[in-house]
Amino acid sequence: MNLVLIETSGNQQYIFATNKLRENVGASELTYRVGTQWTFDAIRAAGGPDLWPEDADTFTLRENLLNQPQIESSGGNPVEVVVATSGKALLLVQERTVGKAIIRHVTSKALESAPGIDVCGVISDDFEWNKCSLDEVNRCVHEIFEDVRANRPGPVLRFLRLPVVNECATSGLPAAKWDDLDPNDVGARSDVAIAKRDARSAYKERMRRLLSRRRTQLGFAENVDKLIDKLETEASWLAVIHADGNGLGQVFLEFGRYAACERSEHNRSFVDKLRRFSLALDICTEDAFLDTIDEWVRTDPGVWYRLPILPIVLGGDDMTVVCDGRAALYFTVRFLRRFEERSAQPVGILSKDTDEEKNIIATIIRNRVSVCAGVSIIKPHFPFSTAYDLAEDLIRSAKQVKEFVKHQENGAPWPCSALDFHIHYDTSGTALDQIRARLMVDAGETRLHCRPYVVTPITRLDGTDGKEWAELHHWDELQRRVDALTETDDEGRRQLPNSQMHDLRAGLFHGKAVVDARYKLIRHRYQAEQKTTITAFDGDREETLFELEPRERRPQSSLEQECREIYATKLLDAMDVATLHESKREN
Repeated sequence: MNLVLIETSGNQQYIFATNKLRENVGASELTYRVGTQWTFDAIRAAGGPDLWPEDADTFTLRENLLNQPQIESSGGNPVEVVVATSGKALLLVQERTVGKAIIRHVTSKALESAPGIDVCGVISDDFEWNKCSLDEVNRCVHEIFEDVRANRPGPVLRFLRLPVVNECATSGLPAAKWDDLDPNDVGARSDVAIAKRDARSAYKERMRRLLSRRRTQLGFAENVDKLIDKLETEASWLAVIHADGNGLGQVFLEFGRYAACERSEHNRSFVDKLRRFSLALDICTEDAFLDTIDEWVRTDPGVWYRLPILPIVLGGDDMTVVCDGRAALYFTVRFLRRFEERSAQPVGILSKDTDEEKNIIATIIRNRVSVCAGVSIIKPHFPFSTAYDLAEDLIRSAKQVKEFVKHQENGAPWPCSALDFHIHYDTSGTALDQIRARLMVDAGETRLHCRPYVVTPITRLDGTDGKEWAELHHWDELQRRVDALTETDDEGRRQLPNSQMHDLRAGLFHGKAVVDARYKLIRHRYQAEQKTTITAFDGDREETLFELEPRERRPQSSLEQECREIYATKLLDAMDVATLHESKREN
């Protein structure tokens, strides 16, 4: 037999190549089709089972994947699908020629229907089912894929500039035709832009089927264009949110060890568990998204349309959305918590399995899955590609929680979800290192932020090393300060005037001593007037805005490595969140 891996690369660069949301959602749909419809069409053409339902229903597709004939015991079946998800497919084939035919079909379809997408397929060496460990073959085929991908020319070389041609109005690539279908958006278009726009209707249909599972979200697909228009023309802030599971990449690469099916006699168990695990992750991500929207919409049926949220990627442990900036942090915090909860529950589609294995995620991970997110909040005309790059940097920052919150017994990272965010007020210094360097004062002894923030409920961290750090960096602590900033009196005026708070903000950049002196004066005045909300900003003692970081904290930069003690404040973080804050009264 052989193992075939088909996978796309540079997905986010392909999806966010332009600031046109109509093209972004279409690019997402084309990426999804690579690992699903186009692969299944290729399998059918190669004599394999017909797994793609005519109505493209996700539930039927998953049922078909779970009920496939086993390749080693069905002589007439040349292909068995192990994993099929957005942008990736892993297949078992009886003959190498079958694998080549499938790869040829998928890559040819991609060139025809999704010009500009980067997709590659590789085939493992021949192996015997009963003698070779599929776990080892899986590792080898991923290594082969990395080598092939690194040594092949990228898709940009397909679009040469000679002879000189007109430029696409949105992608910057060579134009292929004049597009005047939309009277409000006429211009020269590249083949890439046209393919993305044409795929938008398929995206809307897929989202309609997904969201129809919840009554509160009926009508979303019919209003996608309205949501896009609202985001592109009315939003004062936009957000690109990217969420990614913690440590799951390593789980997939060493799946045999995690699932206790490393040896050749466990090959059937390896296939079944990996398929179910992949499906369970897809379902958890979708359900967490739907749960989050449901929770919000129940409080105000019109809020989703007033502060639109547009899913771009929902698959595996990945979620990427573009939304109104005012909704970004509210949505992200709740999504992370819902994902944790969903990963600790049995998955409905697997209900036919034994009670011990209904929750395949908990069986493999031996706990719930934690997830981290980066939230990049930008002005509408800021390049999406740069905003996504910043969101990825913010995810890496958020994933520092694994260095701080660990199991007491073995020192392994404890499941802990977190987020980091940045509101980009200007176009200078888009690299996160540069941004955060400007928030260090007093020769590196004082940090003007406390990011990243832990989202996992603090009660789930009982008995862990690093709980003290998590309490200092917990979202609930930041929310308490945001509530203080936005609290109003009986006449609807803020109890803490903006002028006073902005005076404190300006003082932050002069150092700890200066701003603490200003805070002491304001705190004393407001306490005398019996306005106690300002005490929410007290640090580790009264009359200071700063808290001393736990000493066991690992250094983050060369500036901090030289210091024994680091002080940090949540004031700037709270003021940033308050600028986007939607009060409970408004929502």
